[in-house]
Amino acid sequence: MKKKDIVCLFFVWFWVIAGLSYSGEIDILVEKLAEKGILSHGEARAILIETKEEVRKESIKRRHETLPRWIQNTKIKGDLRLRYQWEDQHNAPDRHRGRYRFRLGLETKINKTIKVSAGLATGGSDARSTNQTMCDGFSTPDIRLDYAYAEWTPTTWLTFKAGKIKSIKKLIFRPSDLLWDSDINPEGISFSLSKKMDNCDLFMNAGFWILDEEKGSADPYMWVVQPGVKYEFGKNAHLKLALAGYIFDNVKGATLTNGKDTSGKYNTLEGGVLKYNYNSIAPSIEIGFKKPFGNLIPYLAIFGDYVHNPDPSENNNGYLFGIKFGAEKVKKGTWQAKYMYRYLEKDAWIDIFPDSDAYSGHTDVKGHEFAFSYGIGRNVTFGIDYYYMERIKDTGRKNLLQVDLKIKF
Repeated sequence: MKKKDIVCLFFVWFWVIAGLSYSGEIDILVEKLAEKGILSHGEARAILIETKEEVRKESIKRRHETLPRWIQNTKIKGDLRLRYQWEDQHNAPDRHRGRYRFRLGLETKINKTIKVSAGLATGGSDARSTNQTMCDGFSTPDIRLDYAYAEWTPTTWLTFKAGKIKSIKKLIFRPSDLLWDSDINPEGISFSLSKKMDNCDLFMNAGFWILDEEKGSADPYMWVVQPGVKYEFGKNAHLKLALAGYIFDNVKGATLTNGKDTSGKYNTLEGGVLKYNYNSIAPSIEIGFKKPFGNLIPYLAIFGDYVHNPDPSENNNGYLFGIKFGAEKVKKGTWQAKYMYRYLEKDAWIDIFPDSDAYSGHTDVKGHEFAFSYGIGRNVTFGIDYYYMERIKDTGRKNLLQVDLKIKF
């Protein structure tokens, strides 16, 4: 062990045992050692810096040990998003809105294998939005339960989740929001399997999700199974593929709701209920490259989703392809740009699940989306998102512009 390290350890021990009141004496003692030539002035400065940092860590550790264990094992996080939104819809006046979103969540580690998570968010009962519009003379908006679930990880390769589970994008691989709005938090049970190999990761996602409860034996629910693989081509490229199968029970001949919209507004109805079933197959793909053009673009990815519903004989397909480039994850001083084109026919998918910003989340929609985000500070991001959407069969079009400031904590 080096002389400097030995001296540093001694002072850390002395400072912790004797208390912070002796910090001035330690500064004087280190200066005397430097004057006597036992330490160089550079070593003396380094010792003081290292000693104070180690004492700070020890002080925090001691303070935490006085707290109950469940508090020590709890993490709290949240975010605030401020938004300006402009809408221009066919045969309707332009609409300008100020909106905001606030979310607060906690995660508590019960033991080595079990965690419990819960979160609150602004917004009403709409499953596809936690936005709150600035309106109604400064009225007090609602705060609602956004998610609440338990997570059990008995091994490193198997995880179960049950309850109102946070974030559809963490339950299945979905490179886009063609089928699922990112605010949807399914209710039911999910599990994931994973197997890491040299250059290849195998995974399987599955879930049993409850869609409604109607006091009868014919309650609507759904199953999802999604096997997939991620292959690494060295350190600078990857390919991720997955094939999801969706099975819906007791949906044909019924109606569904997501708290705001009722299914069938844009799906085909017969006698006021859904005419078709929506058992579907949905492959997804993403190809990513690190520094494809040197340092000019640190990351580039091409991605896509497809869905096919075999029940109807027409209007039963949907797809999205896109490209994103810039930073893989936006942090301070970095940026990312994205473009997507989507085409979702009338009965390819249930109309209460797609991205609510793409023509209000309807089916029978095609169009373009452009997005840009920039990290203006630590945990602070500025973003612009623009949609131009049209009807596939019916007439109509909609422009949507969103300008966001996002703050995480």
